[in-house]
Amino acid sequence: MSTTTSGSNRSHSSHSRSSERRTHKSEKSMPSPKHSHNDRTNVPVIDQRGSQSLPNFPFNEEVQRLTSNGTPQRIVHGKGGGAFGVFEANHDISDICKAKVFKKGTKTRVLVRFSIGCEGNGFPDTVREARGFAVKMYTEEGIWDFLGSSSPVFLIRSPELFSSLAQAQKRHPQTHGKDPNLFWNFVGNNPQTLHHILIVHSDRGMPDGFRHLNGYGSHTFKMVNDRNGFVWVKFHFRCDQNIRNLDPKTAGTIAGGQLHYAAADLYHAIATKNYPSWTLYLQVMTDEQARSVAFNPFDMTKIFPHKDFPLRKVGRLTLNENPTNYTSQIEQAAFNPTHMPPGIEPSPDKILQLRLNSYTDAHRRRVGQNDLSIPVNNPQTNHNFRGNSFHQSGFTQTIHGAFDASVFGNYMMLGEDDFSQPRDFYKQGRVNLIDNIAESLGQCTDRNIVHRILVLLSHLDVDFGQKMAEKIRF
Repeated sequence: MSTTTSGSNRSHSSHSRSSERRTHKSEKSMPSPKHSHNDRTNVPVIDQRGSQSLPNFPFNEEVQRLTSNGTPQRIVHGKGGGAFGVFEANHDISDICKAKVFKKGTKTRVLVRFSIGCEGNGFPDTVREARGFAVKMYTEEGIWDFLGSSSPVFLIRSPELFSSLAQAQKRHPQTHGKDPNLFWNFVGNNPQTLHHILIVHSDRGMPDGFRHLNGYGSHTFKMVNDRNGFVWVKFHFRCDQNIRNLDPKTAGTIAGGQLHYAAADLYHAIATKNYPSWTLYLQVMTDEQARSVAFNPFDMTKIFPHKDFPLRKVGRLTLNENPTNYTSQIEQAAFNPTHMPPGIEPSPDKILQLRLNSYTDAHRRRVGQNDLSIPVNNPQTNHNFRGNSFHQSGFTQTIHGAFDASVFGNYMMLGEDDFSQPRDFYKQGRVNLIDNIAESLGQCTDRNIVHRILVLLSHLDVDFGQKMAEKIRF
């Protein structure tokens, strides 16, 4: 029994050695592998048929690099375009703000990224929607990130509605198409959305590219001077090219042939030295005025009326340099509302407070833990920065006037008026407003939702509600 087993083992051992010798001979007959990243044709193999070895590290690394290539798309404002330029402060506002970026004669390098809010890269940039207007200023005191919009107001003032708002703008889970019932149901349950809805459904909801729209801070901000006096302000970047919009038919035609119309228009304008520019204005409100005005000045659904708070000119922003690498200079740009130089501070605006606490985590998930080391986000990579610890240790500037509960309460109104400002907007004679709203509202299949919207519009103006009902044949 043992003899048989021993003979079997000797036979198996002999066969293994023979196999090893044959394999060894085959390998020696092949050219020696060259692990070169530059020579993709010289791949290490283990036999004459060209079978590749597992530890083919250069090839594996190249494939892995391909599968992980690119920056993850933003959850919102994923589609966009941008360019570099300069901001020049040409008016003195030192009486209200100590930020050096606003010192008269100062020129500051900037990056501007325009974007579409809800749609991704696969959708046209001519849709009816407020455009993102984000500005990164590389000031000598650190980076100032201004996250604005083409609308002076937002849909909500209540942070607790943010998740519901995001859900209301998602696509139908079965058809993957827009869901008018879901969106208009949200509007019907939240009258605070009306001001933004009217603005976006006016002609300005479809701007002709990124060069022909205004940018608004939407939030109210605090400005502090060198004596620690402060005022409340709203920022306005008013386009010097004049406002220009698309009608729905033209926008649809463009979308059928060019998904990146607005981004291409911006690029070609700068390439041909037709540099677009925007003039920065402020609306200024004193703290005494903030405590006595008939509306909540920190409500993001409200504007500061121009007749009471006129525009004050600050400087001009000009875009004159296209990116050389779209991914590293535009898509990897991370805009964070906590990045404010000394002299610019947040206000009690509840939505602003929410944004201050949410952007850092989102950036680190999208572009990594070292998001501030990426050149486009690093103040030390541009010539304006003179060196301090402002951005090395996070948001460190002193905030004047702690935001405790009593301070918030000093400004809050007992009842929120969601109709006066939208009513004023409607009465300015928005020619295509009814047609534009009807195009979307008319797709609602739930008559209860449509009825609620008509009631809200009638509360703005009885004639408005009647004309809308007739237009959608309700």
